[in-house]
Amino acid sequence: MGRVVGIDLGTTYSLIAYVDKETGRPKCIPGPYGETLCPSVVSVDADGSIVVGEPAGRRLLTQPDRTIYSVKRLMGRGVTDVQDELKLFPFRIDAGSESVIRVRLGERVFTPPEISAFILRELKGWAEEYFRDRVDRAVITVPAYFNDAQRQATKDAGRLAGLE
Repeated sequence: MGRVVGIDLGTTYSLIAYVDKETGRPKCIPGPYGETLCPSVVSVDADGSIVVGEPAGRRLLTQPDRTIYSVKRLMGRGVTDVQDELKLFPFRIDAGSESVIRVRLGERVFTPPEISAFILRELKGWAEEYFRDRVDRAVITVPAYFNDAQRQATKDAGRLAGLE
């Protein structure tokens, strides 16, 4: 059995933490740049590879058609639920989206849970590097106002990232 972590999957930034056994206090895990906050941004390269966090954030102005932020706002919601909000974002909703939102990033199409899973997988990688051990379970925070569909979408993202 692997380690258990806590993840704050945020709209703007996300982080991953664990409880230090010696102090009994939570401790944030740093990423490859020494920062404990990971920008909740995902970008898709022309070759289809996924870029997450700080490197993806740098692409918001240069590659807006391949980059998404604030995906948490779309979790578990349909196109009609977010019509007004979508006007504020530069990314495109796929024409085939109806009850389930599908976002087009470059030539690829993803659901919000799939995009969130990229962020969760990145954080999971930070923890596995930090512990030099497998991480397979997490408590992922959601806002109190999230409804059942939004909570389920977050659980789905966790599963896609390899977390129970």
